Amino acid sequence: MSQATKVLVFLLLIVGIWAYNVPQASVKVNSPQGFEVSIPDEPGISLFAFHGKVNEEMDDLTDQTWAADIVSSRNGRWTYRNRQHRLQPGDVLYYWTTARYHGIDYHNYNQRYVVGAGGDSQSIDVHGSKGGHLPIVATGHNTINIHVH
Repeated sequence: MSQATKVLVFLLLIVGIWAYNVPQASVKVNSPQGFEVSIPDEPGISLFAFHGKVNEEMDDLTDQTWAADIVSSRNGRWTYRNRQHRLQPGDVLYYWTTARYHGIDYHNYNQRYVVGAGGDSQSIDVHGSKGGHLPIVATGHNTINIHVH
């Protein structure tokens, strides 16, 4: 084995050891419809890609309902936003993501998110004017504004 080949093998081993790991994506279910999938921004990321499908596993890298490249971060996150699809409790979002880190694409394959399994719903118990309990149930990541007069 030549000296150049040994150096190349050594460099490939070092790169393999220090390979970048794509951050685990966060899934946010919006109400009444839509969802977001995002990763935190960090120096070196120049692109985030999302590929997904609902309630059906993807057979290969071209088998998806949604595929999008996000070219800029906002508010410290790289976010794919879908404003049309309504995810229901029990739906399974199958997806994979890519982060372009220092010009090289790194992938996080075979991801899944079950709607309602990760604490999507929140319940608030309020006392009514006649002493009864009135539950308020919110699904997704809602913002609830309470005004006291």
